[in-house]
Amino acid sequence: MLFWTKLENRKFDLLKELVKTRFKLRYNNSVLGFVWVLMKPLLSFLILYFIFTAFRSTGHDPAFAANLFTGLILYYFFQEGVTYGMNSLIDMASVILKINFPREIALTSSLVMAGINLVINFFIIILITLLTGFRPEFTGIVYFGLILLLLTGFIYGITLFLSILFVKIRDLSNVMELFFQLLFWASAVFYNLDDMQGNTGAVIRLNPLAIIIDAARKAFIHGEIAHTEYMLGLTLVVLLLIGVGTWFFNRNIKRIAEFF
Repeated sequence: MLFWTKLENRKFDLLKELVKTRFKLRYNNSVLGFVWVLMKPLLSFLILYFIFTAFRSTGHDPAFAANLFTGLILYYFFQEGVTYGMNSLIDMASVILKINFPREIALTSSLVMAGINLVINFFIIILITLLTGFRPEFTGIVYFGLILLLLTGFIYGITLFLSILFVKIRDLSNVMELFFQLLFWASAVFYNLDDMQGNTGAVIRLNPLAIIIDAARKAFIHGEIAHTEYMLGLTLVVLLLIGVGTWFFNRNIKRIAEFF
């Protein structure tokens, strides 16, 4: 028992150091630095809010501002988590070549970095929610937290594949950049899934991220609980993704240094 406790403590200490190192590397020579973490979703929010307020009646919905910003920061959490995770092995190549440690910690450090950004932006969500007259319910907040765990697992499962593939195929970053641009419009960031009917709605509901964002937003802002079958299905998808991803990662990580 004592051995496992010490082992877990060492893993935690290593994770903490990796997060510090990656944080410094990412923001060390940046003019805006960490401020950009706040500016990016805020600028996107202001632009989209202006467009929808000026040209569509949707913008006059009192819940629209809170819905939009919540969707934006959840989408950016997904995008940052996947991007950081995909780059994690390359970014930590020098450490991986010198130190023997569980390689999945590099992926976990990426999730922690994206999570820090999410937490900071979460306080802005609370402010916008309160200013627009909404009071999150306790049940909704708890359910929001559970959905956030599901989203985190979804991101981790994806990065188990992409981190390995990116080491071998460096052009993957260009493909993912285009993918994220397309995914933004299909992820219920600025619209509710209930408003999407017909074939378009059916296609969008095939996107797990759209279901997660829509369910999280409804839970936090309106206190609504998503359909159980949707969430159970998503949970199974995430567990399967992590399981297969772990097998794929462990199978390929032993020879990954050959591609650095």
